[in-house]
Amino acid sequence: MTYIYIDDNQQLAEFCETDATVLAIDTEFVRTRTYYARPGLYQLNDGERTALIDPLAVTDCTPLWRLLHDPARLCLLHAGGEDLELFQHQSGALPARVHDTQLAAAFLGLGAQLGFAPLVEQLLGVSLDKAHARTDWLARPLSDAQLSYAADDVIYLYPLYQTLHEQLSQKGFLDWFEQECEWAVKRRAVSVAPGLAYLEAKNAWTLDRQALGILQRLCEWRLNEARKRDLAVNFVVREAHLLRVAERAPQNLSDLNRLGLEPMEIKRHGHTLLTLVQQALETPDSWPERVTRLVDFPGYKAELKRIRGLVEQAGEASGVPAELIASKRLIHQYLSWKWRLEESAEARPLLLQGWRGELLEQCL
Repeated sequence: MTYIYIDDNQQLAEFCETDATVLAIDTEFVRTRTYYARPGLYQLNDGERTALIDPLAVTDCTPLWRLLHDPARLCLLHAGGEDLELFQHQSGALPARVHDTQLAAAFLGLGAQLGFAPLVEQLLGVSLDKAHARTDWLARPLSDAQLSYAADDVIYLYPLYQTLHEQLSQKGFLDWFEQECEWAVKRRAVSVAPGLAYLEAKNAWTLDRQALGILQRLCEWRLNEARKRDLAVNFVVREAHLLRVAERAPQNLSDLNRLGLEPMEIKRHGHTLLTLVQQALETPDSWPERVTRLVDFPGYKAELKRIRGLVEQAGEASGVPAELIASKRLIHQYLSWKWRLEESAEARPLLLQGWRGELLEQCL
């Protein structure tokens, strides 16, 4: 057996007495109808031992959180965005220091979103069995094959990181890589403000100010409800249905029934939706300005093409892949700042910060 299975508090406390300063960690979780991911397994490798920690049996994970929150220890993850969100929710904080091997691979030009198994095969020559990727990790008991699959994710993460770290060092990218990892962690620490949730609605830009005022209240309520009930937002009320309510501003249940919402949505939340509509209609001074899409700005296409050209040049000069320097999302963030936001240190877009700023600030 290549791992220790931990299903009681004492075992976890003893394992977490490790002196290791580099920890490979992964999680297995389920997230279907819930707002927050539900952990099914934590995998931890300290360079010598591998532990599979059962959060359904262990009632006190404090020793594990103490390890992750210790700034003297480095946590290794691969594509760790959702893992970080889980740690934030379960422990109340994010790991102190993180290195992500998917980001390391991106800096080295191996692919911007390369999965763990292909990367292990490419760099270590080991073919991992991914047959259990869709396991229900909340089910018990887990089979030996499922547990071995989970253990492999941290057993090979350790040597994978060592290989990538050496290559990053040879290319002189370590400092930039560490900056990118820090930014990735900070990004996960920022949650959507309920009052701004309406901006994430796909077609919010099509609405006038009255409809936006209604949508803002509806989306704020829905997000708070989802977090309170630990329910995925679309299982509260579907986004398309909120948009329909915002557009039509129903005044009573008969109006609401004609909008095509699901019967259960109306049964559970109909009166709440009507109250929110009325509140928005009574406060026109609070209606937000219409949403302006960047693609509708004069010169958008030309500016997007210009920036992409500058990014390509910076990539060729530095050896960093252009898609890592500036995704379309980051270019949009920059253009939004350039055309609409007050210029301040807090509002500066990522393209003008850190290692990206070194490459692009002069030309932008």
